[in-house]
Amino acid sequence: MFKKTAHEIGIVNYPGAQVASILGLTDLFGVASRIALDQRPLRVTHWRPIDGHDANLSCVYDSAPRGSPQPRTLVIPPTMVNLPDPDVPVGVVSWVRNRHAAGATLVSLCSGAFILAETGLVDGRSVATHQICAEALAMRFPQIVVDTNRRIIDYGDIITAGGFLAWVDVGLFLVDRILGPAMRMQTARFVLSDPAAGEARYFTGFAPPQTHRDRAVLKAQEWVHMRDGRRVSLAAMAAVAGLERRTLLRRFATATGMTPIEYCRAVRVARARELLEGGDTSQKQIAQSLGYKDVASFARVFRKSVGLAPGAYRKRFGRNGISPADFATQDSSRQKRRIFRGAALGQNELRELTPARQRHPKERHVG
Repeated sequence: MFKKTAHEIGIVNYPGAQVASILGLTDLFGVASRIALDQRPLRVTHWRPIDGHDANLSCVYDSAPRGSPQPRTLVIPPTMVNLPDPDVPVGVVSWVRNRHAAGATLVSLCSGAFILAETGLVDGRSVATHQICAEALAMRFPQIVVDTNRRIIDYGDIITAGGFLAWVDVGLFLVDRILGPAMRMQTARFVLSDPAAGEARYFTGFAPPQTHRDRAVLKAQEWVHMRDGRRVSLAAMAAVAGLERRTLLRRFATATGMTPIEYCRAVRVARARELLEGGDTSQKQIAQSLGYKDVASFARVFRKSVGLAPGAYRKRFGRNGISPADFATQDSSRQKRRIFRGAALGQNELRELTPARQRHPKERHVG
């Protein structure tokens, strides 16, 4: 039993929403709750439109069912690859608007800003989003100010975020806001720490080093992330950072422990993992979108980095593969088994989540 009222965080599972961010946020908030031991202060719910004209979305997942779910914070995740459909069910937009009127804080991630903008609640405000969808967002909604320079913009009642792995940033941001900085630090240490051994490396993914405080290097990192590691050159990175090439190479290695080429590869592999986990995009399309000349080159880099071929990785960790709960049970880490037991979605719920399609044309890349 909860010692205090749980703060409910709702996640909107609209058509085309990115599966990886929905599941990732669910797990991240589950980690924070279990680190808090018996208090379990976070309740996570998922909301889906059953009928396109229904103004009341249905709760299709509840991490702590007790009483009627009423989200106090509502997260609008990004799409997988394409921008949200302009004809997104009207019920989704009106329901989000009504939840805000009832006092819920709204949070949009990257392309989720399109859904938020449809509500009219951010007219005249600055909205953060990923650079790749900034132009389309500004054209569709000229009444808002699109900002790709700030990772998170917080108006109190409305929060918007953009950039690589924005859902991780926002998840920790919300843990800080709801539970305090100490809990955020513990959650970040667990979620972002390098795995100790074995198959744990498949679970945590790539956590960009960001605590080094070298602002020039951080600018270069963000620039790389905005492009998913594609079409990046050392000269361009140096120009963004405001450094000479040789100086950038030295400071980048000191700050991140990687060369710029290694870093770009890590970013591309992280993006490839998202695509393999959350959708049915072909390996050829993934390879082309990330700038590899052919599938063999992509598969070789992916296998060297992750330890599995792309096809085997998708079979094991895709939406019809192993669930986070099953993975945690197999993990040798006693702490992860304790924290994740019962925290993740089951296989049936994973299969019900919506896949998406591919977006980027073939482009050249560094390394």
